[in-house]
Amino acid sequence: MTEKIKNWFKNKKLRFLVTGAAGFVGTNLALRLLELGQSVTGVDSLITGRISNIEHINNFARENGKTDGFKFIKGDLNDAELCKNVAENIDYVFHEAAIASVPWSLKEPHLFHSNNDAAFFNILNASRLSAVKRFIYASSSAVYGTDSNIPSAEDNIGEPLSVYGAAKLTNEIYAKAFFNSFGFESIGFRYFNIYGKFQDPYSPYAAVIPIWVKKILSNERFIINGDGTTTRDFCYVDDIVDINLLAVMYGGEKKPGVYNAGIGKSVSLNELVQMLKEFFGNDIQYEHGPFRGGDIKYSEADITRAERELGFNPKFSLREGLEQTLEYYRGLFTLGNAGGNY
Repeated sequence: MTEKIKNWFKNKKLRFLVTGAAGFVGTNLALRLLELGQSVTGVDSLITGRISNIEHINNFARENGKTDGFKFIKGDLNDAELCKNVAENIDYVFHEAAIASVPWSLKEPHLFHSNNDAAFFNILNASRLSAVKRFIYASSSAVYGTDSNIPSAEDNIGEPLSVYGAAKLTNEIYAKAFFNSFGFESIGFRYFNIYGKFQDPYSPYAAVIPIWVKKILSNERFIINGDGTTTRDFCYVDDIVDINLLAVMYGGEKKPGVYNAGIGKSVSLNELVQMLKEFFGNDIQYEHGPFRGGDIKYSEADITRAERELGFNPKFSLREGLEQTLEYYRGLFTLGNAGGNY
């Protein structure tokens, strides 16, 4: 966390709503806000979020004398009345709740419509009605779809390749419409490939880094989808928390802003394997499988707009972020005994 962020929040007591508070980014955001002395209401349906993450937040609050700073509500954002209730008396909303998986969206598209589109509309509208100062939400690099420009810049979106990408693009359209119709301000972040502490390694739709690390620590073989030349822009979660906080601090032109959130550098999956070998040794086991339908082949963020308008400056290289991440996962499971509880 930068001194700029610490100083801005110093002596401020703001009220935040974090949706998806039991999920990956939501948990990290809630913890950072508590660390900064802010008041946090977390809501999560626990469809993919973990109650153990909420317990961790509660423990952190208790150990640091911030027990009055965090409240958790189990609920589904498809319930419009719930959305109205949780948005009352809130200064800023961080909407991180979503089901985030391209392959899952191809298997259960209706689930993704209800949880990623309808739920988004409900909490966006409730935030507007409650006069929230700014609605900050998670979009995705999946919106770039068929766009072949690398690195990807915010104005160059293509056709979505998945239901998940379409849902996130719909979120952005709603946010723009709410600004144009009601003057309601929002900032969306097109997350690239985020990794780090509290990312679930147990889901069948787990992201590449947690699922590969879990397999390695379990002495199991992992699968590289495709020939390994697929590229990704991996961004450590602490940098993602920073850019979200910078969105709260933003004092520029009011608009429905959308920004890329990555580090502005990509690596291939083959290069990621080589880096993991440096951490674990050359005897890790893997094989190549078919390329996954719906996936984008090459992905890298152009973060020029976020740097210029928000002052975003990612601090973690992939190697540095992996060091932090592997320390976290080693604390979760013992070699050869990677159970499903954490």
